[in-house]
Amino acid sequence: MLQDLEQLIALQGLDAEIALLEGTIATIPGQIRNMEQQLIQAKAALEKATAEVEQLQRLRRQKERDLDEAGRELKRRQGRLFEIKTNQEYTATLKEVEGLKQKISTLEEEILIGFDAIDGAVAIRKQEEAKVRVTEAEFLRYKQAREDELRSLQDRLSTVRKTRQGRSRGVEASLLQVYLRLLKSRDGLAVANTTGRSCEGCHVSLTPQLYNEVRRNEAIRTCEGCGRILYWKG
Repeated sequence: MLQDLEQLIALQGLDAEIALLEGTIATIPGQIRNMEQQLIQAKAALEKATAEVEQLQRLRRQKERDLDEAGRELKRRQGRLFEIKTNQEYTATLKEVEGLKQKISTLEEEILIGFDAIDGAVAIRKQEEAKVRVTEAEFLRYKQAREDELRSLQDRLSTVRKTRQGRSRGVEASLLQVYLRLLKSRDGLAVANTTGRSCEGCHVSLTPQLYNEVRRNEAIRTCEGCGRILYWKG
């Protein structure tokens, strides 16, 4: 095989690997962020559950204060019943006493219901806490694995780039420029194999003469359809 063609095939392989490595490396930060988003959502759900518990506890404490106040007021009104001189005032005060008793009964019932609601909210908060612990552990493991992979890929990319740099020195300058132009304009494929008598880049069928020339791999031949440099892998 022509040495320049052999070098270009090697360069094509290295450039393809570089493109693949660069593409994979570029996706890793986004993959880590996506995983982190799940942790952020889990923490947000925990904060919401915690806020719900605190709100219910504040409401319960307020009702307990209202209950204490109503109890004190009831005692005060009941004490007044023995001091009242007129039937009209007695009836009015008695009505107030009954109203306070009803209020106390309602508050006591609401406080009991509040305890049940708090128990339910605390159970949900514990579930969300467990989710955060699991999600955080998974995220840290995933992040570590992806960062390890990233370093490995970057090391490999550095090695391949150095190898490519050495290979490119072995190609005649004008031919290298043609290769680089094709690499840029033909979606990263400048040197194409001829499979089934067609260019693997654009799938245009080669003329019998061109195909025979390409099969010999003794000269630089290009595709009549896309201009890619052709070779025959055998």
